[in-house]
Amino acid sequence: MPPTSESRPLLEIDDLEVRFGHVHALRGVTLEAARSEVLVLIGPNGAGKSTVLNSVSGLCEPSSGRVRIEGADLTGHSPREVVRAGVTLVPQGRRLFGSMSVRENLELGAYTHKGERNAQAKTVNKIARWAEFFPEVGQRLSTQSSLLSGGQQQIVAIIRGLMSEPRMLMMDEPSIGLAPIVVKRIGEEIRRLNRESGIGIVMVEQNVEFALTVADRVAILVHGRVVHVAPPAALRDPALLAHYFFGDASAPPPTGGKT
Repeated sequence: MPPTSESRPLLEIDDLEVRFGHVHALRGVTLEAARSEVLVLIGPNGAGKSTVLNSVSGLCEPSSGRVRIEGADLTGHSPREVVRAGVTLVPQGRRLFGSMSVRENLELGAYTHKGERNAQAKTVNKIARWAEFFPEVGQRLSTQSSLLSGGQQQIVAIIRGLMSEPRMLMMDEPSIGLAPIVVKRIGEEIRRLNRESGIGIVMVEQNVEFALTVADRVAILVHGRVVHVAPPAALRDPALLAHYFFGDASAPPPTGGKT
């Protein structure tokens, strides 16, 4: 019996290879993510974490392997096609237009719906919906984006990604440049978004403590390979993390887990 949309993973990455000239960025990456979870990718600098997101979102083309969303093959599709298929990337550094208002930044996120019937009304309704969900930002729709705090700007970037009505939202280092107390709040909002909206979340993070707090599962990448996948509780051992971040990742880990 073929899998249904309820039983199959939201995201399937199968044996993904990415090369940039002589650089072998991803080496047979295989991952799955469910709609109901937050999956976080961690690992040393240059491990290929952001390349995974870029490959899924159409920003770089894999050399081989497949990317599927609920069974639909998106391998090699353009970024616009990927967004239309229900996958949106919230980029590192937020990348808001600082001279524009919060509302104007959010309207840009609905670009894939331009030309549709009642597109403007749909955009207004979506802004209202997410303004209610994130009231701290929702009360500042007319504010120039550059005047917001870093945490508020990150929420605006997340809402802008939600304007395309994704089934899966990918985030590249949402904690970067934020104070610890703000990072904690962003993590709480990400968890709430996943639980209450049903949108699957795949995230790249350098802040390991933040990753372990937010994630349902964590995948560790080293030298373009997935070397360990486990729930956060299984990765609280400093020796295990040091093994993958600073040691020989090809050697057996000091504790058990799925590798």
